[in-house]
Amino acid sequence: MITIVTDSSSYFKKSEAQELGIKLVPINYSVDGQNFSESYSDQNGDFEKLLKGNSVYTTSHPNIAAFLSAFEEELHRGNEILCITISSRLSGAFGTAHMAAKQTENAKIAVFDSRFTAGGLYLLVKEAKKMIDNGANLDEILDKLPEIREKIIIAFSVSDMTPLRNSGRMGFVRMSVSTFLNIKPILLCKDGSIVSDTVVHGNTALIKKLSERINQNTQEVVINYIGDTQMATNLYHVIKEMIPNVQITLQKIGPVLGIHLGLKAIAVSFIDE
Repeated sequence: MITIVTDSSSYFKKSEAQELGIKLVPINYSVDGQNFSESYSDQNGDFEKLLKGNSVYTTSHPNIAAFLSAFEEELHRGNEILCITISSRLSGAFGTAHMAAKQTENAKIAVFDSRFTAGGLYLLVKEAKKMIDNGANLDEILDKLPEIREKIIIAFSVSDMTPLRNSGRMGFVRMSVSTFLNIKPILLCKDGSIVSDTVVHGNTALIKKLSERINQNTQEVVINYIGDTQMATNLYHVIKEMIPNVQITLQKIGPVLGIHLGLKAIAVSFIDE
C-alpha cells in the first residue's frame, strides 16, 4: 500500500484527509515569538485574531523530525510513501522532506515537488490518490505526476500587496501592482513561483476574470479564500452557473498562507483539461 504524506498548506479538512488516508505534516508559524503549528483547514481555530494588529509574524517549514516521524510510522506499517510538498520555491519543506527520506535509507519513499500550494497542491494529491486506488505503483505515479502538474492552474488575488511583497516569495510581479483605488491584481502560481497576470477594477470584475479562466471541461475547482466568505460564495455561484456539473470545493486558507497573503485573499485552482 502507498500512503500519501503532504503538508498543511494543502488545506484538507480533517475528515477528508482521514477518509483518503492522507497524512498531514504541519507547517509552523509564530506570532510575537509564540510558536504554533498549522493544522487541517477546519482545525486552525480563530487564527485571524492572532494575525491582526502590529504583531511580528513568521513562518517556518516542518523540521526534519516531523517528516521522519510520518515516514517511519508508515514504513513500520509496511507501506510505501509518496510525499508531495508545497513548492520548493515557496518553502523549504521539499528539501527537508527529501533529507528525511534519505535519512531513513529506504527506497520505498518518494518525495515530489508540487510547485504549488493550497488548491493546486490539494488537486495534485487527490490525483495521486486516484492513481493509487486504481492500482498504480510508485514509479508509475511519479512518471504521471509531472504531466498532471503542468495542467494545474492557480489564479488568485489579494486585497493588499504588502504582506506578499514583505514575504519575499514573489517572482516576476510588477512592483507597481497595487491595490489602491479598487484595483485588484490577479496573480498566478506558475513554475513554483508567484507571477503577475493582470489587474481588474472591483470585485465584480475580479470574480468574472477568475471564473472565465476555467475551462468548460474542468471536472473540479478549488476556491481558497480568507477574510471574505461572501466573495467566495459569489464566485462559487458564478462558476456553477457557467459549468453546472463541475465539482467545487471551498477551502479556507490557513494561518501560514494568511501571513504571506494577508487576511483577505481569494483563489481558484483547477486542472486545465
